[in-house]
Amino acid sequence: MRILLIQQNFPGQDKHLGPALDARGDQVVALTPKTTKPARWKGVDVLPYKISRGNGKAGHPWPLDLKTKVIRREACYDAAIELRDRGFNPDVIRAHHGWGESMFLKDVWPHARIGLYCELYHRA
Repeated sequence: MRILLIQQNFPGQDKHLGPALDARGDQVVALTPKTTKPARWKGVDVLPYKISRGNGKAGHPWPLDLKTKVIRREACYDAAIELRDRGFNPDVIRAHHGWGESMFLKDVWPHARIGLYCELYHRA
């Protein structure tokens, strides 16, 4: 099985999951802005994506968080397109939805199953 892990602080919560999936024979790839060069970590191919701009501080403060997440979405989407164009098509994608990266992934891989790590439901 081909599995894509998306985590802004990789390995983060995936520090056990990635190696366990590799140990059972899955191809595991991680996308993260935490690194600048491709690497291999405990059987996981770790690929960087770059967040190329900030959100600025001008304007009303309420939409700043949304703007930050849209910028992250765009950067992850661009990396996903590049990964797809290089031939990687995951069966399963696991992402943390709270940072925004997962929003456009179904546009890139419409047939992949997506599992979202929903840790940020502690404040309604």
